[in-house]
Amino acid sequence: MPSTGFPHHPAFRLIEEARAGDLLRLDAGAIVDGQGADFAPGSLLLCVNRTGLAGLPCAIEADVVGLDAPAQIDAHPLAASATRVDLSDSILIPGLVNAHAHLDLTHIGPLPHDPDEGFVGWIDHVRRHRALESEQIEASVREGVALSLAGGTVAVGDIAGAPEGRPSLAAYRALRESPLLGVSFLEFFAIGMRERESLAAIDRVLDEGLAMARPADGVRLGLQPHAPYSASLAAYRWAQEMAGKHRIAVATHLAETAEEREFVQHARGPKREFLESLGLWDESLLEHVGRGLEPVGYLAEILAMGPIACAHGNDVDDAGIDTLSRHRASVIYCPRASSYFGADRVFGPHRYRDMLESGVNVALGTDSIANLPPESRESDHGISIWDEMRLLHARDGTDPRSLLAMATTGGATALGLDPARFRFQAGSMLAGIARIGLDSKQGKHPLQIALESDAGIDLLFHGNSSGLTGKAGG
Repeated sequence: MPSTGFPHHPAFRLIEEARAGDLLRLDAGAIVDGQGADFAPGSLLLCVNRTGLAGLPCAIEADVVGLDAPAQIDAHPLAASATRVDLSDSILIPGLVNAHAHLDLTHIGPLPHDPDEGFVGWIDHVRRHRALESEQIEASVREGVALSLAGGTVAVGDIAGAPEGRPSLAAYRALRESPLLGVSFLEFFAIGMRERESLAAIDRVLDEGLAMARPADGVRLGLQPHAPYSASLAAYRWAQEMAGKHRIAVATHLAETAEEREFVQHARGPKREFLESLGLWDESLLEHVGRGLEPVGYLAEILAMGPIACAHGNDVDDAGIDTLSRHRASVIYCPRASSYFGADRVFGPHRYRDMLESGVNVALGTDSIANLPPESRESDHGISIWDEMRLLHARDGTDPRSLLAMATTGGATALGLDPARFRFQAGSMLAGIARIGLDSKQGKHPLQIALESDAGIDLLFHGNSSGLTGKAGG
């Protein structure tokens, strides 16, 4: 299993040795977040509340006491008693949020894939190779957690898969004992001939999982009706009703592939054939699918019931963007996954910028390690939202601070985490701080310099106490 990827920067030891009540002053080449903090150079004054959380290295809770240019921090009444940490060669950003991941597939590793072969064949490969036993699932999630930490991630929306169609709490058990904050979304399939049986099964598993929950947990349960071609509208309604009853988050895959649109809009294609091959197709499904609606429109009544975190959103038109905005849905864009599956060739460029302009909350995700480059499994690289940001900046020229907002507060909002923990502001208890080495180049913003460099990202610290506020959404 890879290491957690914690840095060997001299600052690491100073922060790790901090004790409750200590004051730390981080003097950095730049300090930037996605909500307006922008100092180059900058100084961050922190008060440590707790240390050694869960017995993990560099796991602390720290409140922001002050943030400004170094000269202004010099005048702060607490600055003189703070331990100074020299990070002049670094840019500091909040710890990142991976709002859509499948950590239980980490053991599979990166897979070669030809998009022309279609999505269904790839799904079938994953079904045949995924872990089935609880111990194996938990081990895969732990490996995914380590790789996430190595990539600068402090919070995750993890999809707790349903091996062989059976909802499982194994991924939740592993994630709730990890340093990460976030949500473990219990994935379930409930459509056609086995709909009632499947809903009864997920209902039992949800009750069991809720009984396990502890008030101080940094990870809580959510529900993930898999997708419109594998969960009926009745299943989505049930998930939304449970979300309201238990104040939990709901997520789903939505508008991901052409096969999904073909099924929802015309009730035909590989998705229907797959259901037929499993003996799940039921003619009563024609009351809902095959009525000419695109995927977002098909789920409009479900979206109206409460905010949903919608993964991918590759296939969304103007009306769909309006629907997502009106119903406060979040879209979790996974750039490298979309490229891996050739979504841009089918649908054109992803419309995440149009979504942002229309008021849709957009977050970033990685999807599973299967659709990431081989180097993602190396402990010094990791499963990283930072690499998703780099892709979008290089390909689209997207404003670096907009990307950072998507990777931090956007992800927090999608998961129902407190966004204040992912920005630098006085009084906030940070979920963590990530560091990237900074070259001194004139004429460019430091965050742009970092995104255009090949410097790695690492965590200076992470805090894994509960930061959940309510349901996920925009």
